[in-house]
Amino acid sequence: MKSKNATIAFLAIMILISSNSCLDISHFVIITDQPPDAIQLDPFDLESVEIVGDSITLHVTYSGGCREHYFSLYMSPAAFLESYPVQANLYLRHNSNGDACEALINDDLTFNLRPIAELHKTAYGKYDEIILNVYEYKSNSKMSGSYVPE
Repeated sequence: MKSKNATIAFLAIMILISSNSCLDISHFVIITDQPPDAIQLDPFDLESVEIVGDSITLHVTYSGGCREHYFSLYMSPAAFLESYPVQANLYLRHNSNGDACEALINDDLTFNLRPIAELHKTAYGKYDEIILNVYEYKSNSKMSGSYVPE
């Protein structure tokens, strides 16, 4: 039942977001049940994580320089890990578009965490602290931070 409610809440958020043409939904965290191996495509190094308000900024490095790279951030599974505070696992998808160049690129990627806050409110009836675990590429290593939605 929680999964169905979470899906309904997520769809409602996406409809609300898409009705405002000024917002770019590609920079919102995507909630999914896809396994991490299906989410993570191309390598990157996670250097640091910073959470401010409803935003998370990931400082990453990766090789490239000849083609445009695309990034998206996923929460998987689409449910919280039961602890106090609850936890959410986040995985970065890096699509290098087949860029074979080897320049070392440093980038700050910022994503909106609001879909996670709304999922929490749907599941628990209120906003509360959430520990976000951001995983390295194809690894069990992670960086964690506290997110307190308002």
